Amino acid sequence: MASNSNREFSSNSVSMRISGNLNSKRKAISSDGRDQMPPPPSRENLNSSSPSSANTQTVASNFVSNEGTPNEGTPSPTSLACASKKVRSEVWVHFVKLKDDQGNETGRAKCVYCSKDYLANSEQGTSGLWKHLRDTCKKFPNKKEFVEAYKSRDKMQKILNFQKASESEKSKLSCWQFDQQACRDALVKMIIKDELPFRFVEGEGFREFIQVSLPMFQIPSKYTIAIDCYYLFVQEKKKLHALLTSQCQRVSLTTDTWTSIQNVSYLCLTAHFIDSGWNLHKRILNFCVVKSHKGINIGNAIDFCMDEWGLNKVMCITVDNVSSNDTAVQQLKKKLTKKNAFVLGGEAFHMRCFAHILQLVVKDGLESAQYSIRRIRDVVKYVRGSPQRLEMFKKCCESANIKSKASLQLDCPTRWNSTYLMLESAVVYQKAFDKLEDVDSKFLGEFGNDMPSEVDWTKARNLTRFLKRFYDVTCKISGSLYSTSNLYFPEIMRVLKDLQAFQSSNDLNLAEMGRMMREKFDKYWGSIQKMNVMLFIAVVLDPRYKMDYLAAKYKSFYSENDANDLVTRVTNSLRALMDEYKGNEQVGMGGVINPSNDVEDMVEDEELDDYFIEREKEQSLVSKGELDRYFGELPEKYTHDFDLLNWWKVNAVRYPILSKVAKDVLAIQSSTVASESAFSTGGRTLDRFRSSLTPTTAEVLICCQDWLRSSSKPIQLEETIEDLESLESESLKIQKL
Repeated sequence: MASNSNREFSSNSVSMRISGNLNSKRKAISSDGRDQMPPPPSRENLNSSSPSSANTQTVASNFVSNEGTPNEGTPSPTSLACASKKVRSEVWVHFVKLKDDQGNETGRAKCVYCSKDYLANSEQGTSGLWKHLRDTCKKFPNKKEFVEAYKSRDKMQKILNFQKASESEKSKLSCWQFDQQACRDALVKMIIKDELPFRFVEGEGFREFIQVSLPMFQIPSKYTIAIDCYYLFVQEKKKLHALLTSQCQRVSLTTDTWTSIQNVSYLCLTAHFIDSGWNLHKRILNFCVVKSHKGINIGNAIDFCMDEWGLNKVMCITVDNVSSNDTAVQQLKKKLTKKNAFVLGGEAFHMRCFAHILQLVVKDGLESAQYSIRRIRDVVKYVRGSPQRLEMFKKCCESANIKSKASLQLDCPTRWNSTYLMLESAVVYQKAFDKLEDVDSKFLGEFGNDMPSEVDWTKARNLTRFLKRFYDVTCKISGSLYSTSNLYFPEIMRVLKDLQAFQSSNDLNLAEMGRMMREKFDKYWGSIQKMNVMLFIAVVLDPRYKMDYLAAKYKSFYSENDANDLVTRVTNSLRALMDEYKGNEQVGMGGVINPSNDVEDMVEDEELDDYFIEREKEQSLVSKGELDRYFGELPEKYTHDFDLLNWWKVNAVRYPILSKVAKDVLAIQSSTVASESAFSTGGRTLDRFRSSLTPTTAEVLICCQDWLRSSSKPIQLEETIEDLESLESESLKIQKL
């Protein structure tokens, strides 16, 4: 009895293990969420050709139920134990082994669906049976799902990985398994993000690297990579469109134009918005061809791009201060007025670029120092003209005991910020330039009396201190990923304060510069009528400033009447904005009440309407009180690291209407730097080596790079002089070892 019980227990254990293995394998193949592998049909549906086949079919059908679990009416333990020795692969759910009249296995198996039999001994394996299910059997149910599940099953053992995804993240333990499609997608993203040519994948060095690091990866051709880039562009464009539709009230736009090396005119349109989580976004919408830089063509191109993205609600558009852009904005306003796309009747739609106006202001101030700037530019250009001159200049620096390691920079005469950087680097090496006159006879012979004098160097030092203020302001307002519109007015006031200080300087040259720059400043920002009201509203919506700061700051530079007029204009505009947003909210939530034919229903409807009318009046009072309550509360403590967007995120419940206004106003950009930066990418993408790229390909690469990149840091494709010098010094140390 004991031996029988042990045998029965052993048989039951085998049965449980077999059932568990079958279920686990069934789940493993169905791990991608698709339907499980189909069970075999019932015995009645099988085509029984002989009693022996009926027996085998009975074992197969009893072995696994329709749900993939053992049936209640299982065979005897002896038969289960016998079956356990035969069933080792899940393919036997779909096949039964054939036996002869004596009950011996024939070495063949028959499909339970189409009754076709195959050789199935231990030497043949089960690959032929699987192939029949995948390719041959026409009666196999859910064949498509089965094939996909079979292809997606895990074939390799996973590898532990400690590599971190980015520099800011810590290393995390994860499991890695080779995936051809995932590697191909990552390769496409690398091509786009790092601005690599399509032919990079056919390079000898890249192929050798892949052969060593990932030999199972099948490298696609450059044509395949180009097609994959376009498919990725389409997918990312759909995601961005969904983001704009679901989480964006209104967008603010920046735009600029550029002519490529192919002599093709491009327009870049960039959208700025704050999502429902109060995160500021910058996305390039289009990088498209325009016929010319004429205002009408620019306006039509922007309108076409907006229709393509379905943008019907626009806050502002920021453009450079040129006449063609003025024409484009007027052309665009005519078309958007019909769509009711504006706030405040389009009064605040046109925003002039802060950085461009500042460039015009500084450019006028530099006119009086052009002679000294030209002299210093020429000697810097001479030193950088050849490696021998640069080496001789380094020796002069050592002789003059100059500790600075900064390299000399040559400016672009049309960019004042590059002129500032050139002067800043050159004034440090004045003594080295003086010694170069004694060491290099060609240096003195080439310039003669046109060498920079002590007066020129003094002007350059003063000009450097003068321009540093404007350079810092430009850098601060040029960050499209962190720059909210509340920053602009304080910076304008800071520039005005510096100009007043320069005008009253004892240095006649600085005083003259300050006077010329103040004239240009007043041309664009000299009165409240010349400035966009959104710049003032953005300051008021900063809880550190509010209305008191705006009035006090403006009063310190202009008259009290001007300050009072500014307060009145901002208050009226802000209340009008709140009324518009409140009206849009009611339109979005309201419905149409169908008239009733019944008199009693009409009376009830009238009473109901009276109730809603009273409630709307109360809500209107609450809305007006919302703005008064905001102004009535004490300002927040001023700190440099104050997170304005997080403050509004936390207080959106207290100010439901005002927070919606703040979300759109704070996203306004007062600089076109976001669109201009795309042309730096465009210049690298459409260089003289890849000038044959079509405009469509250029748009795919530039837009997709902007959508994919998570970092706001600019791409450095070339090492700086400082980096090269550092690498050279390190290599010399290695050579000495």
